[in-house]
Amino acid sequence: MATLDTRGDEVEFLKETIEAWKYRVVTIDTGVMGNPSMRADFTREVVAENGGKSLKQLVDDANAGADRKAATDVMTGGAKKIVRNLFSSGEIDAILCMGGSTAAASSIAVMKELPMGFPKVLITTFLLLVPIGEEDITVMQAPVDLVGLNKIVMKTLFNAAGAITGMIEHDLPGDLKKKKLVGITALGVTTPAVQKLITRIENRGYDALVFHATTSKLEKMAEAGIIDAILDITTFEIIPKVCYSDEQVARYYGSIDTSRSRLDCIFTQNIPLIMAPGGLDMHIFPGLTGIDGVSDEFKDRAWSMHGPNVVLVRTSGEELTKVGKAVADKANRALGPVAVVIPLRGFSEASKKGAPLHDPEADFAFIESLKSYLNKDIKIREVDCHINDEQFADEVVKTFDDIIANLRR
Repeated sequence: MATLDTRGDEVEFLKETIEAWKYRVVTIDTGVMGNPSMRADFTREVVAENGGKSLKQLVDDANAGADRKAATDVMTGGAKKIVRNLFSSGEIDAILCMGGSTAAASSIAVMKELPMGFPKVLITTFLLLVPIGEEDITVMQAPVDLVGLNKIVMKTLFNAAGAITGMIEHDLPGDLKKKKLVGITALGVTTPAVQKLITRIENRGYDALVFHATTSKLEKMAEAGIIDAILDITTFEIIPKVCYSDEQVARYYGSIDTSRSRLDCIFTQNIPLIMAPGGLDMHIFPGLTGIDGVSDEFKDRAWSMHGPNVVLVRTSGEELTKVGKAVADKANRALGPVAVVIPLRGFSEASKKGAPLHDPEADFAFIESLKSYLNKDIKIREVDCHINDEQFADEVVKTFDDIIANLRR
């Protein structure tokens, strides 16, 4: 995938190189202005139509002074649709894209449509403005601009061709490829619990993948069918999504996105889920050195420092009543089997007996709310221990074993 008015010669060189190694190449042209120097399998006209507009409209708008981003968004949307269709029909085994900052950003948006582990290579000349994020995209930075087939450009393209075909040729051994994956949510204050669970899960023949604080990557992997079960031990991420205003959510995440969704993959994927209240006993305020830095509504609460510049503030019973309902609502809508395991002696290291955030009454408000809203067919196991105790890990794994055994019947 590339803009064939500016990178046509380079794409043709790549195509001929890869085809000489007995691979079939499908080309996608995402250019708008200018004249392509080669014809793509999916022309710019086709890409634009898949994006919801005609190429003529985009050209006319550009000539009338329209922002370049508008056309880029249309072409990116069209390319996404084409690539999704190619992948779902089994017609592609890898994707290779190239371009400067704009084309690279468009390429990454398209590659993010493909599942974890699918081979993805981007050749770019401007790495600093490439929004890769946490995606499994291999980036090859060109030492010179990809204009003209000089010796350096050809070697860069040849290396990229070797990289993408190598990814196709070499895969995990069959026994590792078949190993089932369990996603586990974590925070520093629940790390001891997670470590105990990793050992127990791996002893049962699974691989454990740990996701710290956020679940967007876990959700994407679950939607792609990569994750076989979820141990949502640390549900802290629900706190800002339930307790904060849109303005607070945007500020907290540093984004204009104020979505309240979290692990919505369980509504469409038949995936075993065990939930626990890890981290629900706190608000987390990074970048602060004391309680004076938090907003007035939190200043009179119990608090502690988690490292030199992270303030933890206790959640209230009122907040946890809302959170209990939110957790129950999500569990009730899950497509697959769900269970809840609750440690009665504290939801994190910061709220065990004697710790600054210890507040059994607030914890109890969550438990009562959860019970009142949760469907009666969903099992709740209450354990008289702290979340980081061995007994809690034992109960979670026993619950996991029961769910897996029921699925096999």
